[in-house]
Amino acid sequence: MPPDDLALDAMGVVPAPFAKRFLDWLRARDLELMGLGTLFFALVLGFIRIADRVRQGPLSIDERILLSLREPSDLAAGIGGEHFQGMVRDVTSLGSGTLTVLFTVGLLGYLLLTKRPAAALYVVIAVIGCWLLNDLLKDFFARERPTIVPHLMGASDPSFPSGHTMISATFYPTIAELFGRLVQRRRLRFYLLGLGVFVAALVGFTRIYLGVHYPTDVVAGLCLGFSWALLIGIVGRLLQRRGVVESREEGEPLEQPV
Repeated sequence: MPPDDLALDAMGVVPAPFAKRFLDWLRARDLELMGLGTLFFALVLGFIRIADRVRQGPLSIDERILLSLREPSDLAAGIGGEHFQGMVRDVTSLGSGTLTVLFTVGLLGYLLLTKRPAAALYVVIAVIGCWLLNDLLKDFFARERPTIVPHLMGASDPSFPSGHTMISATFYPTIAELFGRLVQRRRLRFYLLGLGVFVAALVGFTRIYLGVHYPTDVVAGLCLGFSWALLIGIVGRLLQRRGVVESREEGEPLEQPV
């Protein structure tokens, strides 16, 4: 080891050659995928902890949050007035099965027309897998809908986890991830992903505001929906590298070079 490196080592500073080798080792193992995998397991763990707490009985924080979104003098009225309630009902429909099917069919048509059949299959697996998982969990937990406040719209199936929220947390980030892999500009990819996460969180808030879900239903739906989207995204990236899923260089371009 050169004298300078020996001096650095004595001072507790990592020698430059070792630091370079360590960084090369990290790059070879794909830091991005490692980070996504870590986030996936953190979200799954979060869902498991929430589910375990929910099975033990009602949570006081659920009731406090639901009550805080209603007028104290009239629990059948949400804060913000009738106009705001109408806006909330419009937004919550973004997580409905009807709109999800319409958006999915439209997107599948686009992907097939632009010669991306593997990407179309990727979307189908993400959406159908999310629906099946949500139905299984609802039947398993069989949690009753909130009764502490009147519902501001109809809801009848079990409450945990929130279906609208989970579908939104899977569908919109998955679409953002898909288009992010098909465009070149990094800022646009981050924007699309941020928009997908924001829409999912917004739909989750509307479910609480309308009184049809406990906050823990929504948080659990976000954790599970995001984790499923992450899992699909990780698999998609791995398949893209192997040429199974189309890359941004294949098919018709989504954007023109600027």
